[in-house]
Amino acid sequence: MIVSNPRIFMRRVLDAGVHALALFALANLVLAAFSDRWDPTWLWVQGGALPSGLVHVLAALFAVGVLCLHRRHPALALVVRAAALLLSVACLADAIAYYRLLAAGHISSAVPVPLSLGLAIMLLAWAVVARPESPYGTARTRRALWLRVLDRTAPLWLGALGLLLHVMTIGVTDYARPADAAVVFGAAVRASGQPSQALRDRTVAACELYHRGLVDRIVLSGGRDPRAPLSEPECMAVICQTQGVPAEALVFDEAGVNTQASVESTRVLARRHGWRRVLMVSHDYHLARIQMVCRKAGVRAYTVPAAESRPMLLKPWFTLRELAAYGAYFARP
Repeated sequence: MIVSNPRIFMRRVLDAGVHALALFALANLVLAAFSDRWDPTWLWVQGGALPSGLVHVLAALFAVGVLCLHRRHPALALVVRAAALLLSVACLADAIAYYRLLAAGHISSAVPVPLSLGLAIMLLAWAVVARPESPYGTARTRRALWLRVLDRTAPLWLGALGLLLHVMTIGVTDYARPADAAVVFGAAVRASGQPSQALRDRTVAACELYHRGLVDRIVLSGGRDPRAPLSEPECMAVICQTQGVPAEALVFDEAGVNTQASVESTRVLARRHGWRRVLMVSHDYHLARIQMVCRKAGVRAYTVPAAESRPMLLKPWFTLRELAAYGAYFARP
């Protein structure tokens, strides 16, 4: 990865990034084989301009072909480059659809640059410059061990960077719209019975959705810390009361001990009450995982980031921890 020629360096970075995307695409295809609810391309390309079946085939050709480029088959390389080119068109269509929603006011974002636009540019560039004798991982020069390790693991750390960008772009995008209910994801309650900043911010955000008339129910989802006098839903209910939300608008979910449990409870409530869609309220770093779990559970949900009443000093740690949690939840069938 680290070379003296900037042009070769950029090609190696591009190739390593595409290898990371190919590994991710293959992982999605494997996951889809074990779940009839999982779309194998939804997380990175939806391709509204192309039939979903064609997008799936292109993704499979791309994933398998890129990972076999080291075999140096020119005919296969040509097919893979064509698949990457068509996938770049599909990603560009996703970006255009995103900007249409943004222009219409259906969504808002602090950083209005969708990840699909970056993927479209990367795939297009790779389709143009890729060669069967790709420079990735072919260097034979004598280098320090740490440089060789960095070179060989480039797809992994570029993939981690891509995941971070995905979490950030989802987190700064507000999908608030009329829905049947807003679900608040729990956070810590102090031993004094006072809510943590995270719990207060999330609950206040849900109350604002209620007062805007977007929802008429708020689901308070969380667990109980034996050291605290109130459970997370009970503490959230107190906040809702101070925010002027009537008790009859609140739905308690004391089983929401983690993200998976909260989503599962929401699925049961939606089926029981006939809810068609819900808004999921949490902090920005948490929303991408919520979105993914809802998709797996078959819950039609839209994420809403909670505004922070003051900067969270531990947010970098929470974000890093979230990346690991995202990977663990992604691997679940």
